[in-house]
Amino acid sequence: MRVRVITAALLIVLAGGCARGDVTTGAPAPVPARSGAPAPDVHDRWKSCDTAAPPSVDDWFTAGQDALGLPRLDDGFRPVAAIVCRVEMREVPGTGMVAIAEEVRADDLTALLSALRLPDEPATAEACTEELPLVPWLALVDRDGRWIRPGVPIDSCRKPRIEFRQAYGALVTTVVTSRRLPGR
Repeated sequence: MRVRVITAALLIVLAGGCARGDVTTGAPAPVPARSGAPAPDVHDRWKSCDTAAPPSVDDWFTAGQDALGLPRLDDGFRPVAAIVCRVEMREVPGTGMVAIAEEVRADDLTALLSALRLPDEPATAEACTEELPLVPWLALVDRDGRWIRPGVPIDSCRKPRIEFRQAYGALVTTVVTSRRLPGR
């Protein structure tokens, strides 16, 4: 099973990279379609990752990729926290690799919000690298507990902008819940 999950993730990375543009002409891939909504959908009350984004080992790598096409954050929603829903494979002594579903929270959003508000870059006609950087399954929560999933700004190669990746990587998070997924 472990080999199948790792192999599937590798194929996704390779296939995602190959879909960046036309290799014969060098033309860039089309920009991901942003939803027709002018702003992200606002949901009533944050409950948990288990209800908003049920964890699955089978789609752990691609769970947040849809954020490349979601409506962008605007000034009408004022987040006070970020929630990340993720599944990670971890080595457990005596057991081997297991899937762990986690919900983590970040309260200092200064850099992240600045990065989320950056514009998409125009597509390039130049060659792009083939890796597909991880896009986290990210929700922003306001002081009333309402939440949204914001679109992530993309670079000229249709990947998450480096500023977003750096801001996300610098988030200081606290684990809200963590549990082993069954059957793994």
